[in-house]
Amino acid sequence: MTTRGRIWTTSAAAVAVLIAIGVWMMMPRATTTEVAVPEVTPAEFDAFAGTTVLFGHQSVGANVLDGIAGVYADAGRAAPVVADATNGVGAADGASIVHAFVGVNGDPLGKFAAFRALVDGPAGDAASVAIVKLCYTDITSDTDPVRVFEEYRALMADLEARHPDITFLYATVPLTTDRSLGANIKALFGSDDRMGPADNRVRAQYNALIRAQYADSGRLFDIAAVESTMSTDPAVRTLDGEEYHVLNSALSADAGHLDQRGGRVVAAEMIRIVAGLRS
Repeated sequence: MTTRGRIWTTSAAAVAVLIAIGVWMMMPRATTTEVAVPEVTPAEFDAFAGTTVLFGHQSVGANVLDGIAGVYADAGRAAPVVADATNGVGAADGASIVHAFVGVNGDPLGKFAAFRALVDGPAGDAASVAIVKLCYTDITSDTDPVRVFEEYRALMADLEARHPDITFLYATVPLTTDRSLGANIKALFGSDDRMGPADNRVRAQYNALIRAQYADSGRLFDIAAVESTMSTDPAVRTLDGEEYHVLNSALSADAGHLDQRGGRVVAAEMIRIVAGLRS
């Protein structure tokens, strides 16, 4: 083999190794394949059904509502009555959950404003518990997590001062799964879906601020911790030396939404927290 041939062969082998390493690094990491739905006690079912919860959300919140119905059905119980206040309608008689699709995805401050209006309106009149949950699309690598957190903290302080009869829950922001190989390749060529490591890292930064402020309140609905199975088998990743979590793929319907099991797992945590307020 000529010198030129050896150089070409060596270069080609080096490129192949680099490509293989790149593909390996872009492959999604394994996560827990089995996640049990936490047990909900009869007392917790009764306490939740006896509470009127005002819930502002978007699509992942709809997954949670489906999960609540599923958890009750699995226990042989009738699901709580749900009323839709999206168009400004107040609570229906006998409704345990009054929900509304607030704001638009990608605009967290707009969602905060919409939730304030929701609580101040007819839907807030009968509420004993209220919560607004952001979507993973609201916190991405382009977001200033400190600014959003400060706006959230101001919102909560304002609502709590003006509505002392309502108990407000706090919420972390949901996560997305590890990117698929195809999504990684698209991102490499400029088609960023805002569901990658840099985005989950900023979500982790925002969630850390939420936990530092509200974890000791007993009223933190830590959806991110549940989604990443943090208490059992944490789905932890690292980017530039900074840890972040991802949505466990065993709970996901796609990169960001919950499947039936995921909805139930998150719903069980919500039921537990709301029920705990009455204990």
